[in-house]
Amino acid sequence: MSDRETRLMLAVKEGSAEAFRELYELYRKPLANFLYRLCWDSSLVEDLLQEVFLRVWRARGSYQPQAKVSTYLFRIAANLWINESAKRRERSSELAEGVVGDAVSESLERSEIQKAVRQAIGELPEGERICLILSEYNGLKYAQIAEVLGIPVGTVKSRMYSAIQRLKELLKSHEV
Repeated sequence: MSDRETRLMLAVKEGSAEAFRELYELYRKPLANFLYRLCWDSSLVEDLLQEVFLRVWRARGSYQPQAKVSTYLFRIAANLWINESAKRRERSSELAEGVVGDAVSESLERSEIQKAVRQAIGELPEGERICLILSEYNGLKYAQIAEVLGIPVGTVKSRMYSAIQRLKELLKSHEV
């Protein structure tokens, strides 16, 4: 699949709209899931997703197949989110609040637990939150996360450990 993705990206580099549509369909959902878990806002996710792919299209001429395409795309999404969250933090302290989704909760207790977990994740420092989401919700290995974020694997491990410890502390008060 990696060879297919690289061929797609190289075709995008040459200006192929069809390859771009295929790349979009292949990565729309994983990137949307990643971004959703960062902001918990479905409408914002759509805007961010469009911006990610707009940046891919604009920068297509400079693409070099040195890293996996998934790493390339997640790095663009992560950098976009870091910039966006800095702007949002200036405007609001309720970054983690948002829409859970269209599905109705099975029970009030489950809804409260989800809210507590979302809020706790939202209170993590940005670097820890991104590492946690890439690992736990997107299934990336530590080496992949390091590549996406441009940091050493040891830093990813440290951020993951800190994130888990902070979550345990934050969730103790909620009895989750």
